[in-house]
Amino acid sequence: MQFKNLNRFRVGGTAKQMQLAVPLPRTPDGRVYRYSPNKEAHPRHFVLGDAVDVEIGSEARARMKHAPRSNQTVCPYSGVVADDDAFTHPEDRDAALATVKHAMLEDARAAFGKMFDDIANKPGSMFTVEKTRSASAPRPRFARRDLMRELVCDHCGRDYGVFAIALFCPDCGAPNLRLHFQREAELVAAQISLADELPDEQHELAYRLIGNAHEDVLTAFETTLKTVYYYGMAQRPAGSPAFKPVLNDFQNVERAKARYVELGFDPFEKLEDEALEALKLNVQKRHIIGHNLGVVDARFAEHAQDARVGETVRLVGDDVRIFAGLCQAVVDRLDAFLAAGVAAPQADASAPEIGNARMSLPFEPNALAHLGLGAVATRLAVWIAENIENGRAGPIKSDAVAQAFQDVPRGDLDEALAELATDGFVTLTRTMDAGLPRISVTLDLFATFDPVAVGTDPSGDSALLAGFALQIGNGVSAKALHDKTGWSIRRFNPALGLLISQIDDPRVSKSYDDAYPTGYFSLLPEDRVALKRYAARLGHAVQE
Repeated sequence: MQFKNLNRFRVGGTAKQMQLAVPLPRTPDGRVYRYSPNKEAHPRHFVLGDAVDVEIGSEARARMKHAPRSNQTVCPYSGVVADDDAFTHPEDRDAALATVKHAMLEDARAAFGKMFDDIANKPGSMFTVEKTRSASAPRPRFARRDLMRELVCDHCGRDYGVFAIALFCPDCGAPNLRLHFQREAELVAAQISLADELPDEQHELAYRLIGNAHEDVLTAFETTLKTVYYYGMAQRPAGSPAFKPVLNDFQNVERAKARYVELGFDPFEKLEDEALEALKLNVQKRHIIGHNLGVVDARFAEHAQDARVGETVRLVGDDVRIFAGLCQAVVDRLDAFLAAGVAAPQADASAPEIGNARMSLPFEPNALAHLGLGAVATRLAVWIAENIENGRAGPIKSDAVAQAFQDVPRGDLDEALAELATDGFVTLTRTMDAGLPRISVTLDLFATFDPVAVGTDPSGDSALLAGFALQIGNGVSAKALHDKTGWSIRRFNPALGLLISQIDDPRVSKSYDDAYPTGYFSLLPEDRVALKRYAARLGHAVQE
């Protein structure tokens, strides 16, 4: 028995005992899920992208836990270091099993199909063989989402994403704390710019926007102080006494300093007296803005020379920017604390900006780079997706492909087609003439390349169709389902093709026209269960 599909994942072993490596599902921006083995490192989940080449100096290397691109990963939340395999996400284990199962079943289907074909084609055979499925089932798809806070480590160039805040780069382990706060400062600056652009008659709205910006600076500052404190306390030797609950201690500079005495460190030490007083005053403004509608009370008036009881506290965009800068100076100290006192190297003004910038690879879209296809094969697949107007899997005109790729040497084009066929994006039938082989497109091509080629997501759309189909009932007309979506035929058909691949063939009618892959399908209770689970796997839980 040949294992054409399983062999795609084979990295070693024998034909009877294969060693397989299944590629991890990717987010829309090309990142993979990772999950910290440290059960206390909430929320544990993060995403890891590719890396850009950066020159690593001795100062940056001194802050790293290990050399980047090693076979180990660093938990960005807790700093725990372990082998890459220890960070495998539970959902990826399930995805790998489903992928291998699909490959195994497709190999078995092909083997049985060939066996019966051989019997039927044998001279004098008394058997008639009727195939019930004419095409391979599309490979399983899995929903993966990027996280809101996306960074590129300015020490090693690794792209990654976390929930809101983290301490370390998951590749090299260098502290990235200051990058997180820099991002908060950028968002605050954008809020202030919006307020500055408002006309005078909207001064109340402008005041509210600046107040929110001030609040956001302090919230980010408090969270940063608290996160590093918890990390520091977790590094104490086993058996150390428990510490008191933090409560709101980091909403006050003096109480925050007292907390850090427990760690033998003062994050405010480098601030001059005037700067420290300005920081304290801005921290105290939180109560006035957040809990007192901006109205000055007697306690605040004691500390602010220009504040009068009962009046609205003065808020100016530049003051908030200065406040963010003072907080950043403290966060930079915390960042160095995480690296045993080694401060981050000064950024090279002439170098490409990374840090908070989202990485964009210069050659292929991130979502396609991981496929491992050559440049011509990638270009060909995108062209096919762009030029099939009805979105139907099936044959396309080889002559049109040859015409569109006249600039590509014939040998390179043949190899690109072979690449796509090897990975299941097309099937090829070779003929005796000198032209290209007959090309038939599979659903996997649409599912993989449509997000880049036409800006739609057939996998996600098929999950939405599952919900619509379940609403319609046990008998579903393709036209009724199409009308319910309001989508173009190009968007609808790939999603419908993926949907009906989840239903047994006997319950899917053959199409009698060129509009849809099927005209009608029926649903038994087991199909309804299967479609609900299918939609949930793709991130669209069905609510009936």
